[in-house]
Amino acid sequence: MMGKPESDAGTGDAPSAKLIIAAGETNPDLYYRTRFLTPDPYVFIEIGGRTTILVNDLEVDRAKKQARVDEILPTRSWEEALSKSGRPASTVNIVSSFLEERHISSVSVPFDFPVGYADGLSANGIRPVPLSGLFFPDRALKTREEARWIREVQVGVEEALWVVARILAESEVRDGFIYSGGIPFTSERAKSILKREMLERNLLAQHTIVAGGEQACDPHMEGSGPLPAHLPIVCDIFPKHEESRYFADMTRTLFKGPVSAAHKALYHAVLEAQEKAIALARPGIESKELHHAVVRSFEEAGHHTGLKNGRMEGFFHGTGHGVGLEIHEAPRVGRTGEILKPGHVITVEPGLYYPGQGGVRIEDMLYITETGAENLTTFPKDWGTVAIP
Repeated sequence: MMGKPESDAGTGDAPSAKLIIAAGETNPDLYYRTRFLTPDPYVFIEIGGRTTILVNDLEVDRAKKQARVDEILPTRSWEEALSKSGRPASTVNIVSSFLEERHISSVSVPFDFPVGYADGLSANGIRPVPLSGLFFPDRALKTREEARWIREVQVGVEEALWVVARILAESEVRDGFIYSGGIPFTSERAKSILKREMLERNLLAQHTIVAGGEQACDPHMEGSGPLPAHLPIVCDIFPKHEESRYFADMTRTLFKGPVSAAHKALYHAVLEAQEKAIALARPGIESKELHHAVVRSFEEAGHHTGLKNGRMEGFFHGTGHGVGLEIHEAPRVGRTGEILKPGHVITVEPGLYYPGQGGVRIEDMLYITETGAENLTTFPKDWGTVAIP
């Protein structure tokens, strides 16, 4: 017996249905809503809060065990019907048939919905309406369980960095460079150690940063070659867990050997700015206020930002970002932002970068609670730990 038609044609309102066609492994919104990982695309449809996925026979049984949705339907029946009618049994035609049966004439789709799918739906009389902003706004608000998953990743990150820190402690300085085991200790070797340690903890790391000296002046420079002594070494590590799919993000700036007063002052300026921003983090405050606190702290300390010799120096990036199923997600913590709410997980990562001197960045992750913020990062930031004799 068919219920009341759920048509939204002509209402002028947002469609009552949502549609994603993607692979669970590559689309965080899809995985968030279904908790079902696949290497190949499948169809997710939500109508009036009821969720359905359409999968092929290869994935039906696994979907029934793992997918957190109301309904799991095989694509087989639509494929057979389409073939009998002489129409191609394509994904677009299957989705169109499903929606037509439910009298749905328009669907909300992600802003980056593939144009081929959009054109195909339109040709079948289904209007795709791209949504700007968050497709599932509640994804930005992490449950306590999600915060534990992020913390689990963070524990692995910290354990991996401790391995590198111990190597630095046992290394020696020769001619301004760090030597371990009689050979130069390189950025490549440090990253390899970090990735190996994280892989043993089910953490998948890409683009890990270990950048020393002048290389640290470029915030996203991954680093290469022998690591310098006496100069800052920025280690920015942001893997995801192979099973939970959640990320963590931490940056520490380490030193090996005696350090100049100027570099020590640079480090403490960044640490002080970070601590001021962290002290502001709580529900109800606009995230941009954390960024403004960092900017003020640097200016008051005499660390100016601007263009010099054709290159930006000082503090020229945002203070942080949300972390979850993506390494960069809502909310922003920069010149623009939004009101922080319980459940947000954000980074606070100020930095100073001066060519000829080097770069320093320090990053923690905060979980916004009902009353304040819980720091999910426990790796030390005190000078006695990061400055390794």
